[in-house]
Amino acid sequence: MMKPTYTLLFLFIILLSGARSVQAQGYCSNGTVYLTENHPVAYDDVVYKQAPAIDEWFFEIPENIRLRVYYPSDLPAGEQRPLVVLIHGGYFIAGNYHDFNAFAERFAQMGFVCATIDYRLCKRNDCLLANVFSPCNISWGYSFVPSSYVAVVDVNDGIRWLQQHATDYHIDPEQVVVSGHSAGAFTALNVAFLDQDEIQQVLSGAGTPGNDYLSEALDPVEGIQAVVPMAGASLNPDWIDAEEINDEHISVALVHGTADGVVDYDVNAAIPCCHTYQTQVYGACAVAHRVHELGGNLLLLSGEGFGHDIGDSLLLQAIFREIPAFIIKTVICGENVSLHTSVTRSPALSYCPDGSGETPPLCDVLPSGPGLSVPVVEPKQARLDIRVVQSAFTDNSIEATIEVPFSDSYQYTIQDQTGRTYLQNRLWLSAGAQHLSIHLDLPAGVYVLHVTDSKGSSGVARVIRL
Repeated sequence: MMKPTYTLLFLFIILLSGARSVQAQGYCSNGTVYLTENHPVAYDDVVYKQAPAIDEWFFEIPENIRLRVYYPSDLPAGEQRPLVVLIHGGYFIAGNYHDFNAFAERFAQMGFVCATIDYRLCKRNDCLLANVFSPCNISWGYSFVPSSYVAVVDVNDGIRWLQQHATDYHIDPEQVVVSGHSAGAFTALNVAFLDQDEIQQVLSGAGTPGNDYLSEALDPVEGIQAVVPMAGASLNPDWIDAEEINDEHISVALVHGTADGVVDYDVNAAIPCCHTYQTQVYGACAVAHRVHELGGNLLLLSGEGFGHDIGDSLLLQAIFREIPAFIIKTVICGENVSLHTSVTRSPALSYCPDGSGETPPLCDVLPSGPGLSVPVVEPKQARLDIRVVQSAFTDNSIEATIEVPFSDSYQYTIQDQTGRTYLQNRLWLSAGAQHLSIHLDLPAGVYVLHVTDSKGSSGVARVIRL
């Protein structure tokens, strides 16, 4: 086999399934997060639980509660990835787990395993009427806290089901990120931070045997590493404990529009534009102050002038840029984040649809500035049929084994983080496992090895000079 005549000291290749600091769907270098993968995706749709409905009739007919799990379909056996859980909104009276299908598929393409989890919706009379006539015309305030409790109980069970089936879907059960929108964001915060003693401060019957749909005890899951509430709030930010932030290392990323009249950006009554709900809730700014006070990892993505809808174009673009980068930086790379960034809508929306209400100012928890550094130019090829399966550093050279599906002319390239090419060579390889030996003289840094066939299929691995 041809060997380029270069010298390389202290260079080794870490596979995509290798050490956590650079594994999986991205890596960190010099304060920058690199998103490097694009996968084909498969999914399974399952019933993870049966439980009684939230109603006044207490019929012994359990509901089937479902989840859908999206996962990269081209990962080798045994490779584990962080699990991102997405929880739909809908006031706890509407919506379903399909609402986040597009989000979930996109996260799985990036290399995460991503699940959308359903939960029981309130079917009490007040909830049914509010769902038909709108929550502003019919108040379901009596059912708000009980419904939120049932949601967190169900989602905990859904996450537990996924952890128990981790090997089926390439899940790392110790790297769980829980996220959601609106009621789903309430639930995400509760999954991360709520315990039985805390909920009983506001709902004394929660977890009491024989109390129908409230009888299931809150059984928090382990492995939560980050929570990403979008347009949501907490019933009490003091439920976010120092132990959870500092000892369990739960990182917090918050997405919220300042002109959100459904769930206030700071502190207000639940659904403030309806003027019929008395429960006070604490939005992203209040939660951010609590996390910052405890010294935890924090990203606040403020949508200045945005409302409750996270699908508004500029805000959605920022979500897909900042949130995967935040997960990679904190969960995979183990680095710290303390950041407030914002995007501005022009024209700004009114706080309430009728033009009433006062939009809160931009949160003062941290000065607003640029977001996480995520380069526009990234390695984008998926690992398809070509795989770097083994590597070692021996005698100042890289000895890597690659698997190729057929005999062809293959090009291998080493580039740095900016796309500058240091080595490009082409050679003929026979189908099967082949050995590749590389000698180079490079400055310290992170590089990328691409192996590409004549039809464009590619395998990728990180190259690091220490």
